[in-house]
Parts: sequence; structure tokens; C-alpha cells
Amino acid sequence: MLHDVGREAHELIQRGLDHFAHGRLREAAQVWECASRLQPQDRQATRLLAFVRLRVRERDTPPPPVRRDTLESPIPAYLASLTAVEDEGSGKHIEPEPGDEWAQVDTRRVLSSMDELNDYELKKPDAGDTWKELPAQDDKLLSSVRGLMDECKNALAAGRPDAAALAAETALQVVEQAKIYGLEEVINPARSFFEHAFSTFIGDMKCLPIRAVPAEDLASYGFDHRAAFLMSRMDAAINVNDLLHVAGMPRFEALRLIAALKRAKAIDMVPALA
Repeated sequence: MLHDVGREAHELIQRGLDHFAHGRLREAAQVWECASRLQPQDRQATRLLAFVRLRVRERDTPPPPVRRDTLESPIPAYLASLTAVEDEGSGKHIEPEPGDEWAQVDTRRVLSSMDELNDYELKKPDAGDTWKELPAQDDKLLSSVRGLMDECKNALAAGRPDAAALAAETALQVVEQAKIYGLEEVINPARSFFEHAFSTFIGDMKCLPIRAVPAEDLASYGFDHRAAFLMSRMDAAINVNDLLHVAGMPRFEALRLIAALKRAKAIDMVPALA
């Protein structure tokens, strides 16, 4: 009988997780309340119930709307704001946003699928070459990546983990998408504080990550099979620390993915027990 009660409570918890992922918060609260009544000593059910009740209250008094980022979305928005460009229709000069002076890139060239950059033959330079001898556009991308590295450091020092994690993610995506010789060498020393940025943005490593969107919707957020695997392990019984151990990928990549999932609001974090 005890085993049957435990199994029923577990099934109710999993059913509640499915409700939560689909945005059915009140239904999740109902089944988690049933689970907590079945097993009053089970802190998992009571923890989830308290959490979803908080989310229901927050939903009923919503804050001002905030744009939902996806894994891929920071890049176009970021690149589009990097530098002043000429409005070809009117000839009007558009100034960069305040604070973006450190990142100067010709966005018209970058956003055109990197065609001109891909025409550049990416061969390893001779021993005497340095990144400074790459074409001017490459210099601008290198400067931009360095600016993002500085932005990440500055945001961490200022206590802005969300901005730090976004700067780190954007820098990594610029390097991955540009595929220009020299960028990897520039960014490799930054990986330690990028990892710190992702960890700080995620928060308490004892929190329980749970799905906030259906698994089948992940692709529309720009995520791949690695994110889907991580989400399949988010069963409200494993915290972030433990998830990193079973992720089946380097810690840096797992932290980066969890941070991206959180920024996209694809997952939610159940607070750690006091």
C-alpha cells in the first residue's frame, strides 16, 4: 500500500509538471495539492505546490511585458545595434545607442549571411602573421568580441548577471557564426568568466529547474537535441548541480544551455529548500 501511494504521488507530480510546461498553472496546483495530501511528509510535492501558487499570484498581477529571447535571437538584435549605418532610402545617419561605442561593426555586411566574410579564404597565416593583419572587417569583429568580453566583466562587477550572461552568449555566437581565424584564440581566455556569468545568472545551484514550455516547442526557440536532453532530466527531483553531472557534456556547455533556457523562459527555477 505504501508503495502504491508513493507511485500515485509520483505520477501526480509528473502530471503537474506537464500542466506547468503547458501554462496550466491552476491545474498543476490542483494535482500537486493532491500529491502533498497523499504524502504529507514528501517535501517535493509541498515545495512544488508553494512554488506554483506563487507563480499563479504573479500571473494574476503581471509585470510590464518583456521580450522573450530565444537562443538565437540576441545575435541579430545585438549586431543591428553595433554601429551607426546610413539609411539608404533617406541618407539619414543613425547614431548607435548610448553605451554601444565599444562595439563598432558594419552590420550591413554582417547581417547579409556573412557572404563577404565567407569569401575570405580561412587559411592559417604564416608564423609571422598576427590577427592585426587580417582584413579590416575581421579587425572590427575582433574588436567587437573584445568589447563583449569587457561588457561581460563590467556587468558581473556591477551585479548585472543577466547582462553578463547575454554578453557572453552573444560573444560566443559571433565567434561560432563568423568562423574567422583568430577569433577562437581571442575568446578562449574569457571562458572562465563566461562560465561565472552563466552560473551567476542561473543562480542557486540547489534550485530545481523545471520545464516552462512543452518539449515539442523547443525547436521554435532555437534549441537543439542537447537542450531537449537536459529538459528531459528536469523532473523536479534534480537540482542544477546534479543536472550538470548527468548532462553528458562539458560543464561549460551545460551551464551555457541552462542559462539560455532560463533567459528564453523555457524553464523555471523552483527555489531551494531553506
